[in-house]
Amino acid sequence: MSLLIKEKITIDMKSAVCVVTPITAKEYYDLYYDSLSIFENYDGYFHLNRPLKYKSPDFDHSLLYGALKTLFGESTTMYDDFKCSFGYPFLLKITKKHKKSKYTVNFTDIKGGISFLFRKILITAEELKKYKDRDKLYRPFEDEFSKEEMAYFMKWFVFYLVGFMESFGKHYKEEFARSLDYVFAIYGFKDGKFFMDEYETRDEFYKAKDKLIKANFPFNGVKPNL
Repeated sequence: MSLLIKEKITIDMKSAVCVVTPITAKEYYDLYYDSLSIFENYDGYFHLNRPLKYKSPDFDHSLLYGALKTLFGESTTMYDDFKCSFGYPFLLKITKKHKKSKYTVNFTDIKGGISFLFRKILITAEELKKYKDRDKLYRPFEDEFSKEEMAYFMKWFVFYLVGFMESFGKHYKEEFARSLDYVFAIYGFKDGKFFMDEYETRDEFYKAKDKLIKANFPFNGVKPNL
């Protein structure tokens, strides 16, 4: 059963409106060099993880990826396959007090934790000339997409996935498995059940990976970089 979101999601953040569109790894890379990296919002993670653990303590990686896979297809290649297990890039078009701006965000799971990596896209000739140092980290641009708005987006997005699986999870049927090598974990959907297996040793972990690969089980699938 496919429910792929191919167009957009609109989020009303009260102070701004954000239109979210899934993009491919190639589209993300095409925008990368004319964009600025924004400091990660660690306060936002704290205010996200606390209610997530309280309201949805059973929402693990298997359910998270089940939602992502159903709504957006397989992961792109936008992730470090040792520290992460998936990467989903999006284009954000933000309107705030009649000012329009564009950002990208790569939603991933660095070291097993939820991570949102935001980048501001430089649009005008003036911006491209002004921000010549594309390698440094920049603080959020408050008049475009503030730290608080980024936190709002993060919380909205994750609980959107939680709510989706609360209604759709019992109907999920497509088998998959993914590995999070950094923490010796494998998760997925197999034999009609979501699972999350963590291994104590490297050898146990790699034996489990090899078993899935030799069985031709759908494992660490990614979509083409179109």
